Amino acid sequence: MQDTLTHRQLKSLVHVSTVINSSLDIETIFDLIIGEAISAVDAAGGGSIWVFDQQKQRLMAKSAHGLFYPQIFKSIELSSGESMTGMTFQMEKGLVFKNEEEIKQALDTLTPDNRTLLDESIPDNFHFTSIISSPILSKGTCIGVITLDSFDKSLHFKKEDMQLLEAIAEQAAIALEKSNIYYKEKKIVQQLSRSIETQRNIANLVVNGEGIQSIIDYIYKTIGEHIFLFDEIGELTASACRTPVSEEMQSEVRRFAKQNDQSPNRPYSVSEITLGLETYQFIALSLQSKMKSLGTLIIVSKDPIGEAGIIALEHICTVIMLELVKVQAVYETQQRLQGEFMTKILSGQAIDETLMKQAKNLQFDLNRNYIAVSINVENKDKLQHGAISENVINNLLHMTNKYFLGKNSQGAALIDQNKLVALFSYPAKLQTANQVSSIKQLALHLQQEIEKTYSELDITIGIGRMKSNLAAAHESFKEAEKCITFMKSYHFEERALSYTDLGIQRFILQNSEEELLDFVHEVIGSLIQYEQTRKGDLLQTLLTYLRQNQNIKRTAVALHVHTNTLNYRLKRIEEILSTDLTDGQQLFNIQLAGNIYHYIKR
Repeated sequence: MQDTLTHRQLKSLVHVSTVINSSLDIETIFDLIIGEAISAVDAAGGGSIWVFDQQKQRLMAKSAHGLFYPQIFKSIELSSGESMTGMTFQMEKGLVFKNEEEIKQALDTLTPDNRTLLDESIPDNFHFTSIISSPILSKGTCIGVITLDSFDKSLHFKKEDMQLLEAIAEQAAIALEKSNIYYKEKKIVQQLSRSIETQRNIANLVVNGEGIQSIIDYIYKTIGEHIFLFDEIGELTASACRTPVSEEMQSEVRRFAKQNDQSPNRPYSVSEITLGLETYQFIALSLQSKMKSLGTLIIVSKDPIGEAGIIALEHICTVIMLELVKVQAVYETQQRLQGEFMTKILSGQAIDETLMKQAKNLQFDLNRNYIAVSINVENKDKLQHGAISENVINNLLHMTNKYFLGKNSQGAALIDQNKLVALFSYPAKLQTANQVSSIKQLALHLQQEIEKTYSELDITIGIGRMKSNLAAAHESFKEAEKCITFMKSYHFEERALSYTDLGIQRFILQNSEEELLDFVHEVIGSLIQYEQTRKGDLLQTLLTYLRQNQNIKRTAVALHVHTNTLNYRLKRIEEILSTDLTDGQQLFNIQLAGNIYHYIKR
């Protein structure tokens, strides 16, 4: 090639190589390259360099010299195959348009908008007479085009002009590659610098005790994307968002956080998720400390966050983990101290000066009302009894504090083997029934939430009565434990029971089963024996009659029988039991025996 180039062209080519190494600003390099090419080719009255934009899928004019009005010319965006430049890009080889006819045919491929812009960018008294165009190739792929234009009929492009243009195009490719590498490295350096500054600022927030939410708010201001922090059991603990988040996105974020939590060994996971008509990038970063999960940080972005950005987020996560470890340590210390104190109180230990001091430090008021709750945890598969992991029990304690104690600021919870104990605190002069009823509703909600997360667990919750001071709280705890015993012994259908609900059944718990059976057989044994030999409906009739408060009409409706039939059955029951159902004392004994038999039979 060098043999066919003129001395001046060779000198220009050398100068182009020098230009490439003189600057890292690609716009400056392109201006110098196209200016040098026009100077080296006699026929060239103007020229332009085009680069293919991957995002827009268009050729964009990066430099234009000669007769053009550059600002207008640079507004043109060419598709592959559009005009002389687009054809060169499409065919990936140098093209020569020798005359006005060939140029006209090529220009007819322009869109109306691009044709208007081209006409406006060239003075009225000039038009193209010939054109040469060369692809800019990088690793065998066309990434742009360099074009030279002639506006003089007396001048024609020569073979060596095309060879020079192709050589210059090779230099332009080198310049692009070099510039891309430089800007990528520069961007990485900038991102790392911002990352270091961000870490420093977040570290300052930690030192100043600003808390997790302040850290999340700062990260949001830095990256400008939705950010969510979930704890180790998948509960949202902090968030910051540009706009209110839809329920669909909230649900997807929770699902993605849970999915990431199932793979704790992965530092992060990335996924594209479409919600409605929008596509988002979801990034989940595990917050892992000494093989223990502290939670998950989720970033939801409209624009993809590159690898360098994710690395920066990983560095930020290190600072977040330090804060979470600190919070966890404070929480565990508080739980340990509360647990030790509550164990002493619920065991009935007398409150001495030491316990009074501990109560004050832990913000327990000795003179407030207290209700104790016992939460029994077992595997539904009885063969797995006692196999509940420490991690699960800790998570249950977390859920108890969140869903159960809630805003009861002076309440507390502790772990006792496979059992949780909660202590509710209330001001004096409250209606006991209202508080116990409220706690029972919370207990049922807690039981549902636990079994939703841990379907293999069987949860029973006993609630004691309200006691007027902390010293009597152990009595409420004993009552809660009796409720658990009753539910386990008699297969009670409800999963939450208060001592008040037990009513007369609480006396059942104070006697052995043998004594209870003796009482049942003394009072209604003859009727039970009659039922077993004849398989009649008399025992069921008696129990229904008692539940309906001895109302004949309601009992007949409940049993789906005529009142005459019911009266006959009641008369027969009196004969078998040798009793009078209108006698209050005898009726009380029969009702008590019926209730005892109902639970013992179950």
